[in-house]
Amino acid sequence: MLDKKRTQDLLINALKTSDMIEVGIMSNQRGTTRFANSIIHQNLTVENPYVWTRVIIDSEEGKKIGGVSSRDLSVSGIKNAIRKASEIASYATEDKEFVSLPKPTGKVKTVKLKEPISVSPEDRAKAVRKIVSVCKKHNLDVAGVIHTSTYSLGIANNLGINQYANGSDTYTTITAMAENSSGYAAAIDKNFFKIDFEKLAEIACQKALLSKNPKEIEPGAYTVLLEPEAVAEFITFLGWLEFGAKAFAEKRSIMSKSIGKRITGDNITIYDDWTHPKVNQFPFDFEGVPRKKVTFIDKGVAKGVVLDSFYAHKLKKPNTGHALPQPNAYGPYPSSLIIKPGNVAMQDMLKMIDKGILITRFWYTRVVDPDKTLITGLTRDGTFWVEKGEIKYGIKNLRYTINIYETLKNVLAISKETVLSGEFTQIVAPALLIKDFTFTGKTQY
Repeated sequence: MLDKKRTQDLLINALKTSDMIEVGIMSNQRGTTRFANSIIHQNLTVENPYVWTRVIIDSEEGKKIGGVSSRDLSVSGIKNAIRKASEIASYATEDKEFVSLPKPTGKVKTVKLKEPISVSPEDRAKAVRKIVSVCKKHNLDVAGVIHTSTYSLGIANNLGINQYANGSDTYTTITAMAENSSGYAAAIDKNFFKIDFEKLAEIACQKALLSKNPKEIEPGAYTVLLEPEAVAEFITFLGWLEFGAKAFAEKRSIMSKSIGKRITGDNITIYDDWTHPKVNQFPFDFEGVPRKKVTFIDKGVAKGVVLDSFYAHKLKKPNTGHALPQPNAYGPYPSSLIIKPGNVAMQDMLKMIDKGILITRFWYTRVVDPDKTLITGLTRDGTFWVEKGEIKYGIKNLRYTINIYETLKNVLAISKETVLSGEFTQIVAPALLIKDFTFTGKTQY
């Protein structure tokens, strides 16, 4: 991770040019400890420096844009990237839609820079030892990973943008495994030392034990209780497919045709807010623009999408500060998705099921039809048959195929507890009790 002074020195030096120019510097130091068969098999630290630059040259018919990215954070390396970007821009076709890089419009909310939390390989190994100890008590093998990251981001352009922020977090997953069943638990926290690794391991173990010798059920429409990890998995796809301005401007999203209309049940509210206490995101985007809170769905009604400087100009709307590094194929993107919690405890939601399925998480989820938000995937690591509010036995995994918006019209209850999931896209998700959730296939395990 680069400190503020080093980042600012590099940015200021890079902007000494007459062309319109943007430079971003991101540095990430990630420590990774992977374990499988109850032993550590990988323990490493990776430095991941990244610099990108955009150079914009005026021409008679529009702006000519060149972009270059590099891993060389030396002064000469950044100057070389700018030189190459300028050369690319000189040969580029004029972009008649591009107006300008962003200018400062307001203060970024002050975030006190903290000394990153230092986590050693030994600290991660001790955490793995705790996890393995819990699983051995239950005669289970365990696999998983612990990532600890410290990172910084600096963005500047020669129109006055100059931002810096840093952060640190820990991401861990645990999969406990029996002969024909498995259980899963995960956690993300800004502070490694606040994670209760033994508690997580116990959750994973209990799921593996409860789902031993799973039974087979037929595909069909069932009432399901999705735990927060499962909810986060499919809500992520709304971020990519629906909540960005590019799909909106191209009129290929449902949101683009539905502003002011009801698209989910009236108990669903989803928004982007980097200030949420569970979220760990930068206060500005990858153009240095302060992030604003954006509501996508409010009590079931479509409200809006996130924008960057290009789409703010194009759609004549305020920039919400959600740019990704340029150039990219996605346009602006919401990196902090919050689903408003309900007022029911998860334990009480289970009691509301007469006959149905409890799902720990999904995996291998893929888009079937983006225009309809149709996705498919599999259950994994703890899928259970529930009757009269009680878990009866584990069931073999099922393939689900759903329309996301239609599914969100069938939500019967929302938990008051929420869990932070995801890495690049951070999602604060509650559990959801949903009727008529469609399964279209089954597996052999």
